[in-house]
Amino acid sequence: MPSKTFVKFPVIDKHNNFETFVPVGIVEGQNPGPTLAVIGAVHATEYAAHDGVARFWESLDPTELSGKVYVVLAADVMALCSHTQYTNPIDGKNLNRVWPGKADGTLTEVIAYTITQEVISQADYVIDSHGGEFDEAIDLFIITHKAGQPDLDQKTLDFALALGFPFVEVTDAYGTVLGSGTGAAEAVKSGRPAVTLEAGGRGLREERHISAVYNSLQNALKFLGIKPGQPVPWAGQSIKLNHGVILKTTQLGLYQPAVTVGDWIEKDAVFARVLDFDGRLLEEIRVPEAGVVLDVISARGIKANAFAGKIGVV
Repeated sequence: MPSKTFVKFPVIDKHNNFETFVPVGIVEGQNPGPTLAVIGAVHATEYAAHDGVARFWESLDPTELSGKVYVVLAADVMALCSHTQYTNPIDGKNLNRVWPGKADGTLTEVIAYTITQEVISQADYVIDSHGGEFDEAIDLFIITHKAGQPDLDQKTLDFALALGFPFVEVTDAYGTVLGSGTGAAEAVKSGRPAVTLEAGGRGLREERHISAVYNSLQNALKFLGIKPGQPVPWAGQSIKLNHGVILKTTQLGLYQPAVTVGDWIEKDAVFARVLDFDGRLLEEIRVPEAGVVLDVISARGIKANAFAGKIGVV
């Protein structure tokens, strides 16, 4: 029997004596088929990515589907409603660094555990929808996570390339950067093709990014055969990026990016500068390889040893 239901899974943090919930939409299709899980609002101020997930949920008609769709409508409710970027306001932890979570952990860990048990473990494929927070400029790219299993890794890459974003970055599911502890990487380790969408940033809710997320999720349904039709590709072939390069500061000071998202930057070129408060140059951050600019911090000030941005290398 086709159905569309909404549930709130309780989340209890016994360490901080705090209780919240994870809102999840569940759609059972007209016919049997695979199960897709979509996760939204893991990070609170990645608004365009969250809006795209909400629009996708609203569009789902169970009579048109073959299979099942789980949509986590707000993974971290407290962060979302407190406008807290990166971390949860109760325990100060980053939800995208604690997967698969702990049943007896603090709030963020219990959120991850609840979603892992109630949603990810039920799914055949997983999409985690992200973007840039208030201080990050991002356009559109997808992160995949290689687990060292050829069949699984190829399925994951094929899935990512079908979603219709311009760039697909390949990372290590077991790596220390964007690997262990992230939602999609931990899902891949459990044997499920999973990807991370990155769309929009700086707290903006631009239609271009919202619709890109929505369209990619529709493409996922079509790729998996949950919905009739063929995925709609990007205007041009999606480009596979063999790896990403994270750039960091060594100095505290005023931050001045020298690039914008989407730029091509050559090896040894200046990505950004850090100035002292009197305007004196403290450091130039240069790229070790040529690549496309995927992520740029847009904040005025920055700490030492802080994330400054990222490039993707073809």
